Formats: sequence, structure tokens, C-alpha cells
Amino acid sequence: MKIGFVTDSTSYLPENIRAQFDVEVVPVQVVIDGKAYDEGSEITSEIVAQALKQGKAVTTSRPSSAQFIAAYQRVLDRGYDQIISVHLSSELSGTYESALLAVAKSELPVRVIDSRNIALAMGYPLIGGVRLARTGAPIDDVEDYIRNRCEQSTIIFYVDSLEHLKRGGRISALQSRIGTALSLKPLLTVVNGQIVQRELVRNSQRALARIVEIAQSSGTLPSELAILHVTAQNSAEKIAAQISQKLDNAEIPVIPAGAVVGTHLGPGAIALVISPLS
Repeated sequence: MKIGFVTDSTSYLPENIRAQFDVEVVPVQVVIDGKAYDEGSEITSEIVAQALKQGKAVTTSRPSSAQFIAAYQRVLDRGYDQIISVHLSSELSGTYESALLAVAKSELPVRVIDSRNIALAMGYPLIGGVRLARTGAPIDDVEDYIRNRCEQSTIIFYVDSLEHLKRGGRISALQSRIGTALSLKPLLTVVNGQIVQRELVRNSQRALARIVEIAQSSGTLPSELAILHVTAQNSAEKIAAQISQKLDNAEIPVIPAGAVVGTHLGPGAIALVISPLS
């Protein structure tokens, strides 16, 4: 049995990795003033940042079931017998629901996984699953591996403002008011599929220093790490360099987050991904 893999654009797997592991990607959409754009091919986080600064209405939209059916068929046409489809948390998007609907409509041989996570906290587990499948592992084992590793993976966000998350309904108005009233900077994470506050720190400098500290503490377990950012390349590179130095010059990729995450986190956001290998 040959297993193919599908994910959505919020996994933020670099293009060369997607090509190397033959991962099909279904785009989530960003809608600006009523016009929809496919993440990855039609819009960037830079465009979103500019739209937000201009006060335009910016939202996100899940892919349709028809898009998933077409994607699954493309994978099967490449010679795969079964498909594992891994998607961002169902608590944050209807993307997982659309994938399930596509399978119900088409009866294609697809297993859909709700990662209960986002970005490379689901992307790294997916690639690990591809590697496992290429060893000839049964599909049940590959599915279990991906689910377990998604559960163990962590993503920690620094955001300059909670306003974008509040506007998108990803946090409550109360959470936003507390952070603003105390003039503190939030570090957020994903727990049970939802974005929650991990801690509040005094200022942005301390928040970024905490990201380095958290990454350093992860060095006791073999893990894949990455830094993602929304229009904050210089800061992201500095943080990655500091983490690399703390972890014996480990390779820490710096990857631009896409337009969907940019919509909800806003310009200047930085995220640390830690995905344990065991």
C-alpha cells in the first residue's frame, strides 16, 4: 500500500519540503474587503499587514469540500492507494470539517486528522509520518504517529497586540482587555486546539527573551524547532541565532508565516515551534 499525504496551507511547510515529500496542499483563503485570495499563491502576510494598517476588513475562509475532493483525486492519480489528510485545529477553522465532508461525499480512501494544532506544530508531525510511511509502516501506525506527535508538539506565539485575535474571535474580549490594561505583552500557545494565554510579560523585549528561554529548556529532548514570523524577519533571525547558540549550534529554520496566521496575529508576531521526535 502506498500512502499519500495532504495538508492545508497553514502547515507552512517550505516549498522544497513539500516537493521532496510529495505533500499536496489545499489553500485556506484570506478575504480582504470581500475578495477571496488563496494563501500561498495569491496573497502574503505582507499584503495582509498592509491591509490591516489601512483598516480594511480582513477575514479568513476555509477551503470548500470540492477543493478537497480535487486535491485527493490528484494524489490518487499520482499512484497512491490511501491518503492521510492533516489539518489545523477544528477549534480555529472549519477546514477539518470541509475535509471530512469531502470524504463523505466522495467515498475516497482518505483518513482525516484534526491536528488540534497549527503551522509546523502539525507540519513537522506530517513529514515524520511521510518518512514512516516510506519505510513500509501500516497506515494505522502512520496515523497514530502523526496524531501522537501533533499532541506533543507546541507552538508559542508572541503578538504585539491582541486586537487582531480578538477581532477574529480567537480570544475573548476580556483576555484582550486584561493584557491592554496592564500594558503587558502576551505569550500565547495552543491547548486542546484553542489559542490560550501562556503568560504575560513586561514588554516585547522580555517576551522575545522568554521565547529563547523556552526553546533552550526544550533541549533535553530531541526535537525539531523553527521560528515563524509575520513581517518580522530581522527579529526572527536574531531569536533563531540566539536559540541556535544555546543549543550547540542546532539548525533553527526561520520561516515566514502565511497570510492566514498573519490575519489573526497581526504584524510583528513571532512563533516558536517545538516538535519532539520521540
